[in-house]
Parts: sequence; structure tokens; C-alpha cells
Amino acid sequence: MEHAKRMAREFFCAGSGGPEPYTGKDMLAAHKGMNISEQEYLAVMDDIVGAMSKHKLDEGTKNDVIAILYSLKGNIIRV
Repeated sequence: MEHAKRMAREFFCAGSGGPEPYTGKDMLAAHKGMNISEQEYLAVMDDIVGAMSKHKLDEGTKNDVIAILYSLKGNIIRV
């Protein structure tokens, strides 16, 4: 779980222009063979939105994160 948390932190930090580089696999390689359904993908999206709301991120930031996650959907679902 610690590895997954670190990869998520790096991914969002690097994606938002922060100083920390992303050292993980690309999304396609990271999710290949996991057979993630759209329902599972959307459940994770809900968790992410919930975490952002809990930490009081502004709507613009939340919308940016959601847009990025949706853009990656094809590299995550059923690959």
C-alpha cells in the first residue's frame, strides 16, 4: 500500500508541475492485465473526488484532476 500511495503522490505532484518526478510505470503498463471494469474505475474516481473534497481543494483543482483521470481511462480499463 505504501508503494501505491507513493506512486499516486508522485503522479499528481509531477502532473501538477510540482518538483517531485514520477518514477512509476506509464498508465498502460501499470494497469495491463488487471482487467479493471468501468464500474471499478468510477469507484476509484469517486474515492479521489471524496478525498479532494475532504481536504477542501478548490473546484478548479478538482476539475483539473478529474479531467486528467478521465483522459487516462483508455489506458486503465480492461487493458
